[in-house]
Order: sequence, then structure tokens, then C-alpha cells
Amino acid sequence: MSKESVQAQLQENIKIIYHRAVDADQALLELRKQKTASFAHIFANDTPFQNHSDTFLPYVEELAADLQAIQTETEENYQKKLPVIVVKIELLFKTLNAFKDKLKTK
Repeated sequence: MSKESVQAQLQENIKIIYHRAVDADQALLELRKQKTASFAHIFANDTPFQNHSDTFLPYVEELAADLQAIQTETEENYQKKLPVIVVKIELLFKTLNAFKDKLKTK
């Protein structure tokens, strides 16, 4: 798979995550209004994310910035940073899906 096709697939995943994050953040806003969502941040400190937020969009923004940054990296740095981006994508998909499933059970 070429570098361009990998980046295109990553961008597509980020688009999907972005739309899900917008929906999840709206749901979080509603839960906070009902006083049923009180936490400091979504991901623990031991994840690869630098951001610590109680909403999803800052994590998506960090991911998008990471993807943009690696586009100008050397091949060696690209290969080092790509797995971190993939882990972040997986974490976001997993967490957003779990959040959505939890909302359905309420």
C-alpha cells in the first residue's frame, strides 16, 4: 500500500471519527445538563493522546494535526509516528462505539 493510499485511508477514518465525535459531544452535553456525566477527561493519562478533555473533539483535532504533521516527515520518522496515529484512531473508534452502545442501553 502506498504512502498516499495510507494517508487517504487515515483521513477517511478521521472524517468518520469526527462525525461520531460531534454526536457524542452533543450527547455528553445533554448528560451534563442532567448531571449524569461528571468526569475530568475521556482518556486516561497512559494513552498516546497529549490532550486531556472531557469532550471528544479535542482528541480528534490532535489526531488530525498528527496526520498533517507526518505528511512532511522523512520516511523514517513517518514509519515511527504512523503506529501512534493508528493507535489513536483505534482508541477513538473503540471509545466512541462503547459510548454509543452505553447510550442505547439507557
